[in-house]
Amino acid sequence: MLQHLYIKNYALFKETHIDFLQGLNILTGETGAGKSLLIGALGLIMGKRADSSFVFLYDEKCIVEGTFGRLPSIIQKQLNAFEEFDLEENGEITIRREIRPNGKSRAFINDTPVSLQLLREVSSLLLDMHGQHDNQVLLSADKQLDLLDEYADCSDELQQYQAQLKIVDSLSQQIAELEEKERAAKGQWEYLKFQVDELDKAGLQANEEDELEQELNLLQHSEEIREALGGAIELLYQVDNSIYNQLSEVIVPLRKVSNVNQNLGESVQGLDEMLEQIKESTFSFQEMLERVETDPERLAFIEERLALYHSLKLKYQVQSGQELVDLYERIATQLTEFDSLEENIQRLRKEFEQAVNLLGKWGQQLESRRLKAQPLLQQTVDMLLAQVGFQKARFMIDIKRNFHENGSLELEGARIKPLSHGINKVYFQIQTNPGVPAGPLSQIASGGEISRVMLAIKAALAEKSSFPVMIFDEIDTGISGEIAKKVGVVMQQLANKFQILSITHLPQIAAKGKAHFFIRKKVEGEKTFSSVSQLDHDARIQVVAQMLSGDEPTASAIKNAEELITVNE
Repeated sequence: MLQHLYIKNYALFKETHIDFLQGLNILTGETGAGKSLLIGALGLIMGKRADSSFVFLYDEKCIVEGTFGRLPSIIQKQLNAFEEFDLEENGEITIRREIRPNGKSRAFINDTPVSLQLLREVSSLLLDMHGQHDNQVLLSADKQLDLLDEYADCSDELQQYQAQLKIVDSLSQQIAELEEKERAAKGQWEYLKFQVDELDKAGLQANEEDELEQELNLLQHSEEIREALGGAIELLYQVDNSIYNQLSEVIVPLRKVSNVNQNLGESVQGLDEMLEQIKESTFSFQEMLERVETDPERLAFIEERLALYHSLKLKYQVQSGQELVDLYERIATQLTEFDSLEENIQRLRKEFEQAVNLLGKWGQQLESRRLKAQPLLQQTVDMLLAQVGFQKARFMIDIKRNFHENGSLELEGARIKPLSHGINKVYFQIQTNPGVPAGPLSQIASGGEISRVMLAIKAALAEKSSFPVMIFDEIDTGISGEIAKKVGVVMQQLANKFQILSITHLPQIAAKGKAHFFIRKKVEGEKTFSSVSQLDHDARIQVVAQMLSGDEPTASAIKNAEELITVNE
């Protein structure tokens, strides 16, 4: 339960402390005193957006803090699962929201700073707020499906279904991307195939162009090279007065005296090395001479081959033969990838088919839970509708499959499009009177009737829910008299399971509260303040009497109010 609510510097609330009781807590007040502002303050600890315009004094921060205790064991277990904070030893939890004048806000749980997302997750376990706008939400098919699922307690099946739906959607996306690549590939395939065939026919090889250019240069100058090499060999080594022989004659006498002087010995050694170098160079020139031939056919082949390289480089706008080789390998790889696209698409389609089949099984299990819960919820709501004045009303839940000609699921011979919450669409219908056709809530029920239907559904879900606190913000709009009294009875019944905070303008409901809090405003100087106080027995009679007959209640109104309150105490 929400044990204590502290509000400081929020809207018209300068500083307010409220201690709520277990059961039905009624909140009433003067017009414009701040009832809706109180709901706004509660919204802050539920993680709703902070707005600096609600800061009362602009040089101070705004604080809204709620302390929750006497929590059900299931809620305590869920809260203990969070690692970001610890419950107090007594099982209490305090949620605080601070807003600075610059609009920046901070959130705390048991004095530990937490993210706004975590605050929302935690508060969603503690508070369930229902206001006038939620009546319109009830008219949406998505909300109706959520309410049925809550009653059917099919969260596990829904979780499994949604996880499988993500797999199906992912596979569908992958297939779509590959099919798009395949379509683009078909437009390029013939051109790329022509290119790779042309380059393949050319028989391009790495470094071939450079090697051919070197060989061409050699063949084009072969006569000059042979003449130069032959002359060099003769002068260096072959003729009688060759450089080798002349240098040998110089070295012989010098060797005999080389041990006389160290410098002379080193010089002679240098001449010996030179002599050996001449000999080695001559042998090398000889080998080169034997390799250099005049070959017109080879020359013509090389020139033709290099002309092909030149032509292909111009055509494909590259600078070297190696770039042509690299281009060929890239295109060949692309063609290989194109060939594998169809294989990958077929593989993914098989995976998709298996995933869709499993999705269908989870969707049917989810549907089965809904169908099982359907008559029970209808019966319970019918009973509760009778309690709030719909004596002959019938509440009906229409569960249909989402048939679609392009649906990815096929069940019992029909195509079904899977939705985020299953394979079904759910529609709440009501027959308000015998003989009147049933129809959607949006067409049959008035605003006040929708409020009562929502209350009946909330009451039906009470046994399935574990919210410690339920908040009703003027959901009794559009009703009065005996109907209001019956609505109050149902709210009293709900208060046996939950702590209820109800803002109301109806005396029949206000009189049924275990505690009654009054919101009033006053002017001090140039400032208007709102405050909240719990009414004692006499004050409650006076306030309920005013709700019955106006600011100056008559004696009969006071007596009526006393009777209403006393019978409920």
